[in-house]
Parts: sequence; C-alpha cells; structure tokens
Amino acid sequence: MPLEGVQAAFENDLAESIRAYEELATTKTFTRASDFTHEDICMLEGILSHTWQDWCRFCRVLIMESCRGTVDMSENQLPQLPGALSEHHVSGAAARIKQRRTPIWGFQNTILRFEPTWGDVDVLTDIITGMAPANSATLLGMCTLASPSSKILQGTRNAAAHHNHQTVSDLLRMSGVYTTFPITHPCQALLWVENSSGMYMFPGAIEGLVTASIHAVI
Repeated sequence: MPLEGVQAAFENDLAESIRAYEELATTKTFTRASDFTHEDICMLEGILSHTWQDWCRFCRVLIMESCRGTVDMSENQLPQLPGALSEHHVSGAAARIKQRRTPIWGFQNTILRFEPTWGDVDVLTDIITGMAPANSATLLGMCTLASPSSKILQGTRNAAAHHNHQTVSDLLRMSGVYTTFPITHPCQALLWVENSSGMYMFPGAIEGLVTASIHAVI
C-alpha cells in the first residue's frame, strides 16, 4: 500500500473517537474530578483505548509497508528489504529486535502478542534503526515529532488499564506542561489543558500524532 493511503486510513480511524470526545467535551465543563460521571469515565476510557490502538496500528502498517517496498507521497520508490519477504518476516524481525537478539532477519512470527508495542516511540526507534528501511531518517523524524503526544497518551492509557498508585504517579510526572486538577481516575487527565496551546490534552495529543504521521509519509 502507498504510504499516503496508510496515513489517510489512520486519520479516518481517528475520526469517530475525535467526534465522541468533542461531543463530551463541548457539552459539559470539566474543571475538577467531581465533574465526571461514571459514564463519562467509561466513555473517555473507550476513546483513549481506541485511539492508542489506532496509533499502534498505524505504526505497525507503516513499518510493514516501508520494509516490504512502497512509495511515499513524493512518489519516491522505497525498495523492499532483502529479508522482508512477508509480513511474518517483518514481524519476526521486530520481535527479535524487541528481544535484543541477532540476527534479526530470517525468522517468521505469526503470534501477534510476541510483537513489540508499535506505538511506543522508544521501541519504534529501535525497530527502525535495526531494520533500516530506505526511509529510516524520515521515520525517525516522525518518532521525534510524535514523542510528546505518544508518551502522554500511552502513560494515560497504562494508568487507566493498570490503575494503581505507581501508574498514576508515572502519569503525574508527565503533567508539567499542563494546567491540571487533582484526578480520581487517569482518564480525567484527558481534560487537562496544555499550557502552550490552551487545548485539552486529548485533542492536543491527536494533533501531534497526525502531524507526525504526515511527516512519516512525505
């Protein structure tokens, strides 16, 4: 698939989550934890989970296509890597890099849980460096651009999925760039306000991911 199509699919996947978030955020005022109902928390957790999965899926397909040969938006041809004979071979190489094993090519993986967390930009940087597709420099630039947005969404999702004092503490350590209020559930952080832009965390993070995704395919 051309990389332009990969990026367009990512934005299309985000559309419904953005719509649901905006519907909630524009019909109510959230300035303290007590403003959130149980239904609000359930809605936000679903939106967050879907969005994180959309980002991970985009990163996975982006790497798969870059390694197996494709074309970018500038119509540059990206050749297939010699070891990238199938999606299973790319998956196997990613799993080997995750495990810090060499050589990375020549192995096939068909069990998705053995793959890395594709949306984790630190992991993704290792994968790009290890596989070295022709557009590596562009992909690494994407990781740099996406890092703030990806990490705050990942931290919020981890805290929501594994709700305990340690994951919440990890989330709070990333809160310095936001105007915050005390939270009783991690998903409430999606309504923190960015100091630089005045945007809520969630749309600000989405904007960062979309900008990075466009950079990845130009």
